[in-house]
Parts: sequence; structure tokens; C-alpha cells
Amino acid sequence: MPESHLLDLRPNNFRSLFLFVLTLGNYALMYLANIVLARSLTVSAFDDYSVALSIVTMLSTLATLGLEKYALRAIVLFRNRQDWRKFRGFWVFSLRTISSFSVLLVVLLSISLETLLALQHADYHIAIVIFAGFLPFIAISLFLVEVISALGAHLLGFAIYRLFLPLVYLLLITGHSSSSIPLTASAAVLYFGAAWTLTFCVIRYIAKLLTPSAVKHAIPILLPKKWLARSLPLVFNSLMLTVMTSSGVVILELLFPSGLQVGIYAVAAQTGGFISLVGTSTNRYYLPIMVVLVEHKDKTGIQQLIYQRTVVVGSLILALFAVIAFFGQQLLNLFGSQFGSGYLTLVVIATGASVSALFADIPYYLQYMGFNRVVLSSTLIATITMVTLAFYLGNAFGTEGVAIAYMLPVVLLFISFRIMVELRFRRF
Repeated sequence: MPESHLLDLRPNNFRSLFLFVLTLGNYALMYLANIVLARSLTVSAFDDYSVALSIVTMLSTLATLGLEKYALRAIVLFRNRQDWRKFRGFWVFSLRTISSFSVLLVVLLSISLETLLALQHADYHIAIVIFAGFLPFIAISLFLVEVISALGAHLLGFAIYRLFLPLVYLLLITGHSSSSIPLTASAAVLYFGAAWTLTFCVIRYIAKLLTPSAVKHAIPILLPKKWLARSLPLVFNSLMLTVMTSSGVVILELLFPSGLQVGIYAVAAQTGGFISLVGTSTNRYYLPIMVVLVEHKDKTGIQQLIYQRTVVVGSLILALFAVIAFFGQQLLNLFGSQFGSGYLTLVVIATGASVSALFADIPYYLQYMGFNRVVLSSTLIATITMVTLAFYLGNAFGTEGVAIAYMLPVVLLFISFRIMVELRFRRF
């Protein structure tokens, strides 16, 4: 394969490295925010907040229906072809669909989850419903971030989402914590919802500025069936992976309502999940190169790229895992002495996150090679296994049990993907 293909991708790689820095900044700000919350809230209130955050995270992945991922392709094509009518149609359809579906999810959540908790004689978690009420703003913001990226302002949209949002939230809760008024879970999610709403306003304004003027005057063409048929497969895999990483907090809340285990797992998951950023962020560096290599069926190039990524990313993962293994206790104690007992939970979660980060690019290789059904079905099996094990092991061993239920399916899933790719190479 000509070297020019790789050279052409270098500017994007530098941009991707900057995105990784933004992601690290986002993680640091949210980590500080959670430390403030853990020290300001009561144990039960922090549990309520953690459950609300986990549930809305999963719902926000579903609420977009994959339209934000499909926007990266669709809007670029409409713009290049100057097909302003379809551009306007996709814009209108996506905003209406995401808004409507988000409201539906909020209603269903309010009825189903709170009914389930009531049947278990658990406390009424109003914080969950309050934060879920901001779901339309959250889901549309996620869509608009990708729209801005498709319009050529990728760094701007990402900076608002990754830095502006958590900074506003951190300032709000820090200001409240410094006052004499006690901070509650409801107040915490209200502040987070306010930060999301402000972020939505800023992103919406920027998206309108960047949208070509011809789009605003075009008569929209709507192709809902076509767009949904192409967007829904994109959301399924992301949703299942989100369930695997975020459902542990919810499961523990169902098993131990308002117990300390919920907060311990939430803190351990956030700390250990830091390693996952290595995989998701470096994918932005390697995947553009991979697309070209797969298109040219360059087996040697793909193998070299996988090896290069394994060495570079693996070294960074090993360093981060060592930090967690040796200083995990101190990191957890930053949230409060009561969270220090989650060290083993942290290490187990970090183990699963390390494997998923190391092979985070592998599912994409398989999908680009045409193995979409294999990836989706395998991920579905792993998700079902994780949830089932989490209820069983969580009931028996608490946070450590749920951590093991997360780690085992994730490790097996990504190692299986890596084996599939190796077998594919032998048949190439």
C-alpha cells in the first residue's frame, strides 16, 4: 500500500491526540466533582446520585437511537452533495425523534423503575426521576456534538462537551458545598441537569451558526425508515457495552437499597474506568488508518497496525493499572474513608477495563470486515451473562461479586474478538 495513504492521515492523528487530552481533562473534572459529592452527601444520598447517573447514562445512549452516530456519515454526504433538502429533513427528523423518544423513556422510567423499587419496599428515589427529566436536553446535546463534528468543527463541539459541561457542573456543586445549605442528591442532579441544559443551549447556538444558510430555507425531505434502518444497528452495540459498564450500580441498588455498597461500586467503577479512556480515545487515532487498510485488503498493514497499537496502548494500560494496583487505596480514600474497602472491587474492574481498552479497536475491525451480526450477537450474550451473574454474585459477595460479573464477560468477549480477527487473517 502506498505510504501516501498514511501520510494523509497524520493531521487527523494529531487532532485525535488532542481529543485524548480533552478526554483526560473531562475525566479529571468529573473525578473532582464526584470527590466533592462523596464528601458532601450522606451515604444514601450519594447512592441515589450514583444510581441516577448510571440510569440516565444508559438511557441517553438509547435515546439518540444511533442517529448521532449516523449523523457523522449522513450530514457529511448531504453537505458534500449540497443536498440541502435531505440535510434539513435529517436535521428536523432527528431532533423530533430524539426529543419524543427521550420523553417516552422518561415516562416509562418513572413508572417502571419506581414501581419496582416500591415493590421491594425501597425508598422513593426522586433524584432518578429528576435527572431523567433532563434526558431530552442530554440526548439532543449528544446528537448536536456529532452534527458540529460533521460540519467541520470537531474540536469545538468536543471541547464544549468534554470541558465546558463538567467545569460548569463542578463550579455549581463546589459553590453549593461551600455554603451552609446541605447538599442533597436531588440538588446534585438538578445542578448536573442545569449544566447539561446550559451546554445544550451553547451547542445548539453553535450548530445553527455552522449550518449552511441554504439548509434553513430548504424544503425538508424525510426518509425516516431509511435513516432509522441505518442508525439503529449503530446504537445496539454501544448500548450493550454501556449496560455492562453502568448497570452494576443499578443492580446493587436493587439488591441493597440505599446501602454503602452502591457508593463503593460507583467510586470504584469510575476510578477503574479511567483505563477505558485509553481504548476509546486512541481509537480516534488508529481507526482512520485501519479504514484505509481494510479498504485495500492490506493484511500485512492491518497486522502491523494491531501490533503497533498493542505495544503502545498496552504499555500505557500497564502503567495505569500499576498506579491503580499500588495507589488504589489512596485514590478511594479521597472520596472518604468509608470507600477504602472497595480496593478489591477497584482492581477487578480495572482488570476488565484493561482488556477492553487493549482490544477496543478489534470490534471495529470485525465490523468493517462485514461481521456485524457476530459482533452484536456476541456482545448481547456477554451483556446478558453480565447482568445475570451480577444479580447472583452481587447478592452473594456484594461489590466484589458485581465487579467479577463485569470483568469475566468483558475479558472473554474481547479476547474472543481478538481470536476471531486472527482466524480471519489466516483465511484472508
